[in-house]
Amino acid sequence: MDRPSDSPMIIRAAGRGGFLRVNAAFRAQVGFSDTELAETPFLDWIDPCDHPFVRDLLESGQGCCHANHRTRDGGWLLLTVRVANQGDGAVVLGLSADATTPTDLDVADVTAGTVQGTLDTIARIVEEQNPGYKCSILLVANDRFVSGAGPSLPDDYNAAIDGYAIGPTVGSCGTAIYWNVPVIAEDIQADPLWAPFAELTKAAGVAACWSHPFTSTNGAVLGALALYAPEPRAPTDEDLSRLKAAARMTGLAVERGRAEEALRDKRKRELELEEQLRQAAKMEALGVLAGGVAHDFNNVLATVLANAELALEFSQPDGEVAEMLRDIMVASQRAGNFCKQMLAYAGRGTLGTSRIEIRALLSELSSLVQAALPKKAYLEYSLQDEPMFVEGDENQLLQVIMNLVTNAAEALGDDEGRIVVSSELVDHDAAAVGYFAPQADLSSEHNVRLTVSDTGCGMDTETIARIFDPFFTTKFTGRGLGLAAVKGIVLAHGGVIQIDSTPGQGTTFTILLPAASNAGLDEPTIELPQPVVSRQRVLVVDDEAQLRAIFCRRLIHAEFDVIAAADGQEAITIFREDPDSIDCVLLDLNMPKRSGEEVFHELRAVRTDVPIVVMSGFNQQEVLERFKGADLAGALQKPFPSKDLISTIRRATA
Repeated sequence: MDRPSDSPMIIRAAGRGGFLRVNAAFRAQVGFSDTELAETPFLDWIDPCDHPFVRDLLESGQGCCHANHRTRDGGWLLLTVRVANQGDGAVVLGLSADATTPTDLDVADVTAGTVQGTLDTIARIVEEQNPGYKCSILLVANDRFVSGAGPSLPDDYNAAIDGYAIGPTVGSCGTAIYWNVPVIAEDIQADPLWAPFAELTKAAGVAACWSHPFTSTNGAVLGALALYAPEPRAPTDEDLSRLKAAARMTGLAVERGRAEEALRDKRKRELELEEQLRQAAKMEALGVLAGGVAHDFNNVLATVLANAELALEFSQPDGEVAEMLRDIMVASQRAGNFCKQMLAYAGRGTLGTSRIEIRALLSELSSLVQAALPKKAYLEYSLQDEPMFVEGDENQLLQVIMNLVTNAAEALGDDEGRIVVSSELVDHDAAAVGYFAPQADLSSEHNVRLTVSDTGCGMDTETIARIFDPFFTTKFTGRGLGLAAVKGIVLAHGGVIQIDSTPGQGTTFTILLPAASNAGLDEPTIELPQPVVSRQRVLVVDDEAQLRAIFCRRLIHAEFDVIAAADGQEAITIFREDPDSIDCVLLDLNMPKRSGEEVFHELRAVRTDVPIVVMSGFNQQEVLERFKGADLAGALQKPFPSKDLISTIRRATA
């Protein structure tokens, strides 16, 4: 709104109550009617940051202060406020938009940028209103000066003051901050407070210094504002009043600026946390979806693979039909590997656990990835000499390294470059572990650190933020789960993964895995064939009719008697009728009505020694963990070859 030129505005207010009477000049400036102004307490119109100054003014009845008054258009009008008490408890406020003081700045405008920018703006305004004078604003932190602003002072002067310890006799500003009182040095060269800085001030061309401390609303000293005169002189009362006003404005600006910076930092952290939570929720949802799809798809593959294997046994070994059946089996196994990747992405992909020596694992790498490396790419190793062991699935960990090396090779493209694979043992409390915060949750005393670095094209922050998303790719065509599966495998092994990348300089993937002891290595065992006990009876429990039928056919073909149950309740009923006639139970874990886990405990309640083999579309290790301590006879992950089914049942019934 257009406002008239600055003119005195007279208000009669009932102490801290509403306005009793205002003149036309005030109404024109703020845009509110007499009624609106009368119904609202005076302080409610004032910026809350200015309340302490106005309260002091109302209580003391002396001096003046500067305050922002709300206007109808949503803005603020900065006013110089003076007060005169009247006998009936009312006060007369004289307000004016004073353009002759540095406080004509709108505080919201001043603090819109950084605190440093705010102080520089205030200092320049003070200098403009005092031609020939130089302004300095010093903050205090840990009892030392922190340079705030000194636009007209030499750089070496500002640098010499910055970081200097404050004290009771350290120049005008140090003394003002220490005692929280204005300090006037009419002649710097003759003032003992300035003895350490005499030559410095002479070179800066300043001869007198008037310093006033500024504080926060709770009275804490934040710093001091100083005005330097070019010749020795004492300030007038008007000079001191203006200096006080400028210092008060500076304190308000610093406090508000710091609060807004803290608020911006807090909001930034909140946004980052929200993004992390969104990402975590997205990954969790996709993980659940991937795990569910993999489980259901594994059931289908189990039927395809088992039927193909059975049909192959009845076909001519060298015939065309046998060749087609073998193709079906190969395709089924490939699809099964994809399901394993999906389970790995879902964080459920550790298929088996063994102690793995890292150097031995990486020794297989060169031959496996050589074909994927560009001609100008050089694969190098930097491996710790001492043996390092981890517990996990060897094939999946090798897949992780292969995937990272393949990605590094693609980052090099046709350019010459290096790919470096390194490994070392690090302590849990080393800086390397903290580097992964907040995702690190490693409880082991020692960890194995694996890194894959390249000198390729690198990635920007936007790409890094999405690099572990499934199906995300920077290439023309994607390769499915890719690095999402890598992350899932690492997490499933109790580890963490981090990426560092700079566009044009390269990328480094770092993995931490809990280290395993190198003591008590498992000795290789020779598994002797078990004698076949004919016509043992197996109870097959699976709600998938096709799977149930093919499992029954395979077991019958292997000389077992078979009883089939279509769900958990039917299995319990059959078993209770004659529990001693059942030599083994082949039990699906995921079924409607009664889950495999419920059925397991019901059967064991009837007969504690009955061997039970559990099968599931989820990974074997997860199943074993769920039945830990329950004396499970075996666990099979769908799809599984017929030979694994037969050998597992025979071991269970031996």
